[in-house]
Amino acid sequence: MSEKVETVKAEDNKVTLTKQEVNKSWWIWFKYCLTVFGYERLQAPGFTLSMLPILKKFYSKDPDKMVARLKCHSVFYNTNPVFGAMVNGIVASMEVERGNGAKITDEFINSIKVGLMGPLAGIGDAVTQATLPPIILSIAIGLSSGGSPLGAVFAVLGLYLSQMALSRLFYMQGYKSGREAVSKLLGKQMTKIQDAMSVLGLTVVGAITASYVNLTITTQYVSEYSTINFQEILDGIFPKLIPMCLVLLGYYLLKKKKMSAVKLIGVYLVIAIVLGVLGIV
Repeated sequence: MSEKVETVKAEDNKVTLTKQEVNKSWWIWFKYCLTVFGYERLQAPGFTLSMLPILKKFYSKDPDKMVARLKCHSVFYNTNPVFGAMVNGIVASMEVERGNGAKITDEFINSIKVGLMGPLAGIGDAVTQATLPPIILSIAIGLSSGGSPLGAVFAVLGLYLSQMALSRLFYMQGYKSGREAVSKLLGKQMTKIQDAMSVLGLTVVGAITASYVNLTITTQYVSEYSTINFQEILDGIFPKLIPMCLVLLGYYLLKKKKMSAVKLIGVYLVIAIVLGVLGIV
C-alpha cells in the first residue's frame, strides 16, 4: 500500500503529502488546539501549528513565504476542537493545492474557516459536551457499582479516546472532501461560493456580537409621573445596537487606524471606566 496520500488526481509533477505528514497535522491540532489560548486569537495558535507539517513541505526553503502563510492562519479562530478538525483538513488540502500553484487566496481560505467554524462549533458542542459525556458517564457509573475502579478508568479513557477518534475522522473527511472540492471551487462557481461563505461568516460574527458583547445603559429618567428606560427604547429601535457599535469601533481602529489589539483593549477599558464612573452603564 502506497505511503503517499494523493492531493489531486495524481500528476507526476504535483507535490504530495505522506500519510505520516497528514496524521502529524491532525495530531498537532488534537493535542495543541487550545494551547496559548487567549481571547485575542483563541485557537489560532493551535490552528497555525497544525499547518506546519504542510507548510514545511512547500516553503521550508523560502522563509518569506513561510512567514506569510503562518500570518494567514494566525487570525482569530474558534470552533469545537473535535468537529472543527474538519476545517483543518479542508484547509490543509487547500494549502497543498496552493503549494502546487493553484490560485487560492488568503481571503478565500479565511472565509472558509470563518464560515464553517460557527456551525461546526454548535453541532460539536452539542455532541461532545451535552450528548457524549452523559452516555459514557452513565456506563461508567454502572461499572463503578460495588466500588470497582473500572468505572473511573472507563470514564477517562472513554471520553478521551472517543473524542480522539471523532477528531481524526472529521479531519480526514475534511481533507478528503477538500481535495475533491478544491478543483470545483477553482471553477466558475468560486466567486459565488466565496461570497456565500463571507456572508455566512459575517452572520456568525453578528450572532457572536449579539450573544457575548454585553453593554447596556443603566441610566433612567425618572419623573413624578413616569420612568424612561433608555435601554428599552434602544432595544425597541435596534436590539443590541450598542454592542454592535462597540464591535464596529474595534473594527475601525484595528483595520483603518492599524491599532494593535493591546491598545484596543486599553481603549475599551478607558471607555468602560468613564461610562461606569458617569453611571451610564
